[in-house]
Amino acid sequence: MALHIGRTLPPAASPFRLKDILSGVAACFEGTGIVGRFEDELKSFFNVRHCFAVSSGKAALVLILQALHEIHPERDEVLIPAYTCYSVPSAIVRAGFKVRLCDMTPGTLDFDFDRIVSEFENPALLCVIPTHLFGMPSDVERVKSLVQDRDLYVVEDAAQAMGAEWDGRKLGTLGDAGIFSMGRGKPFSMVEGGIILTDNDMIGGVLGKRMAAIKGYGGFDSLKLILTAVALSVLISPRIYWLPKSLPFLKLGETHFDPVFPIRRLSAFQAGMAHAWKTKINKLKAARSANVHKITGYGLQALGLGKGAIPDLIRFPVLVKDQETKKELLRKSERAGLGISDGYPDAINGINEIRRQFDGRVFPVAQDLAERMVTLPVHPYVNENDLQNIAKLFN
Repeated sequence: MALHIGRTLPPAASPFRLKDILSGVAACFEGTGIVGRFEDELKSFFNVRHCFAVSSGKAALVLILQALHEIHPERDEVLIPAYTCYSVPSAIVRAGFKVRLCDMTPGTLDFDFDRIVSEFENPALLCVIPTHLFGMPSDVERVKSLVQDRDLYVVEDAAQAMGAEWDGRKLGTLGDAGIFSMGRGKPFSMVEGGIILTDNDMIGGVLGKRMAAIKGYGGFDSLKLILTAVALSVLISPRIYWLPKSLPFLKLGETHFDPVFPIRRLSAFQAGMAHAWKTKINKLKAARSANVHKITGYGLQALGLGKGAIPDLIRFPVLVKDQETKKELLRKSERAGLGISDGYPDAINGINEIRRQFDGRVFPVAQDLAERMVTLPVHPYVNENDLQNIAKLFN
């Protein structure tokens, strides 16, 4: 694709300011007590008894799965949607377990509930992970109703939905445990970070023991985190983003299956950056919501969005006619710097490193999503002119 020099939208962004970075640096001199206060604030806001702050959403998921396995050591398989973020199977493999897949309901980003029941007959199944992909709510309550007599856990992947609510309930609190991610491009970012929530005392107790053995960030890693935050605060701006995007070694926008990653406790710097997090989340939600409403006003329909309330999306998923249409849209967006992007490059069964686990099974709806879906940016850097130009591409 031709290099676009000039204003370029990132596909997703959760901006933070120099003031936030300085707050994080100041917190480094305060020590780990600020992390405990952040966890207490989260427990109070989400009304749960247990909260643990760690280095990433992937790390959070690994710790939950290992805790559940400690409770049920005879089980080692985890059921996920056949189309989802590659971080989910990465974490499952990192935790030492096997990935199981269920296809999607056509026209949605959620499980095929006609197929999922048969998966629950698997005696090795430890838990099922419904996912709020791009912030589109998954039907967690339906999953819970189907497993309630089967002694299976429901782990809610709210990595892309921190601060979101649906039907009056906070996402991330609906399952036996839930996770948030605070990485780049998530609903709320502190460079990297993850949150575990649970109201289950048994799970919370096991997690608490595991957390006691986990180390925090070292001095070098903390410095690297600070420098990354400074760089991101500048380079994520549409005026500058074309520059890092043009550097192939940064691999911006690429999706990789990577089960090798550190598991650490959240640092004081990250907790300091989260100062006034509730206010920040609400401001980011308001900006995204306004852009989502404008996009729908131009006649574009988000995949899986029914009539009624519109959820807090971090990217606006659209299913286009065919692969050629998708390629053309992405090419024109690249040329104009509009931030339209691919979803994930393949269904989970197409990941080379774990392909053998699925014994040649195919998941046609998930595959169709990988082939035909694009996502539109809705973050606070998107302006009215951007939205008009995006709508013109589709029209």
